[in-house]
Amino acid sequence: MATAKFTPNASIIDKLNTLKNSGLDAFLFGEKIARIQSIDDASSPVVNMDYFPININQMPIVNGQRLSPDQFIHYLRTNLDSFTDGTKIFTPYNNYGIDDTAKWNSNDPTGSILALDIKGPDNASVITSKSTSNGWTFTTIYEPMYGEHPVSGNRDFGYHIDSNGSFTFYTRGVDRLTSVDGDFANTIPQFLGFAKGIPFWQADGLWTSFQNKIKEFVISHQGSATIKPQEILRPQWDSVLDVLEGRKPLSTLSNNCPD
Repeated sequence: MATAKFTPNASIIDKLNTLKNSGLDAFLFGEKIARIQSIDDASSPVVNMDYFPININQMPIVNGQRLSPDQFIHYLRTNLDSFTDGTKIFTPYNNYGIDDTAKWNSNDPTGSILALDIKGPDNASVITSKSTSNGWTFTTIYEPMYGEHPVSGNRDFGYHIDSNGSFTFYTRGVDRLTSVDGDFANTIPQFLGFAKGIPFWQADGLWTSFQNKIKEFVISHQGSATIKPQEILRPQWDSVLDVLEGRKPLSTLSNNCPD
């Protein structure tokens, strides 16, 4: 619920308002101003709701030091590409007078934009809309270099402490396919008998690799980790909206959800 309802604050909006195309591009195609891609404005009737957790019983040792959970989430963020399958390459944004390299790698990356080199032609960008010592949130954006992101919504990365004193690191997303084209690509494979459409299938693979890479890293650095079961729901947007706006209880989306 928190991930679905999260809205970036005014400082994030103000930064995006300053991100505009310039030069010949602006002259030929008109001014393009960056903006948040809200889940409310997406086209798909289906919502992706996912949670990919990894339990860590003993933290890894890096450069001779056993990391704290806060140190490890910082390490994950600043080495994000090392923990995925390479279908998306995350690079600090450096276009139209904005270079977010230092900000993204700092202790407070709030407001930093990352460009995503997505396997295939569909590159896109996200903004770090929230960050704390135990995680951060990406929000998808439209911006003048790469245009719209193929999905609209928020994705959290973080950890929490379990009742037995171990730690669960996770990524959790709530989003919808942005365009009619993306929704069509998602529908056709399902029509042909596949369990998942192409865009969601690729995303599931990416975040599954995130789980696997974290486990491999922790174990190879004298720690202990196990992959916990993924939770993936694809309810209809109308049903989710009823819950978000208080017309129906959360339990209408899943029997595992409390009222």
